[in-house]
Amino acid sequence: MSGAPETFDVHPDTQGILSVKQKLKEKACKDNVLLSNLDISERMFRHNPLDEAMTLQVKSECQCLKIGKVGGVIYTVSAEDGKTRIDCCVYCDGDAVVDADVKSIYFSVHSCQNQMRSCFTEAKDVVGSKHQALKITCNRFSITFTIRGVPDEIKTIETKCQFKLRYITAEGLLERKCWMQKEKTNRHLIACLDFLIEKYLNTSEYPESNCRFILQGNKEMAEILSESPCTQQYIVICDEYSKVSIYPPKLKL
Repeated sequence: MSGAPETFDVHPDTQGILSVKQKLKEKACKDNVLLSNLDISERMFRHNPLDEAMTLQVKSECQCLKIGKVGGVIYTVSAEDGKTRIDCCVYCDGDAVVDADVKSIYFSVHSCQNQMRSCFTEAKDVVGSKHQALKITCNRFSITFTIRGVPDEIKTIETKCQFKLRYITAEGLLERKCWMQKEKTNRHLIACLDFLIEKYLNTSEYPESNCRFILQGNKEMAEILSESPCTQQYIVICDEYSKVSIYPPKLKL
């Protein structure tokens, strides 16, 4: 992708995004990734109160569109390994990022991968330290709060993938698998979930409470915890050949 983005002076709401898509069709645009990302953007920002206070950038490998001209909040929608990626930049007027700058609505466009401690909570907890720039990464979403000048440094936080279940059951694991299929590209983690689902469906030796499973595959980790205090911990690993193993191999009931 090269050159300046093509700019459209309309609000990035449903009407504005659809008008941009219509103009692209009139130009016989064949960039399916760009058109798909426009559709995703329209659904994402439909009825969103930010649409008049932000600029939207929509990218493919070859093109970049800029919709809107308000520069204080910029969302960028692109594709990564066949999944949607969202990056946001919020410019703050003071000499540091303050609590009032970090609003929950900025985080509302994604599904947080940590059910125990959201990325919004993570941001709120560190914002009092007077950072000039703060970046939170959560799966395929990132948001950066920064002063308008060049910050001395950027405080970076990366969330963990953690699921908390009242009781660990096959149904609960299936629900987490559905989320992971939609939000992640790591088939090795999904293979770990399939392994556990099969065990919970076909055997009675796997605990429903007081336990924690750590899933690991393709350089990424996820955790599944029961609500009750954890007294048992197991590691489920999917290797490069998609073989899944659990440690320790003998579970305690």
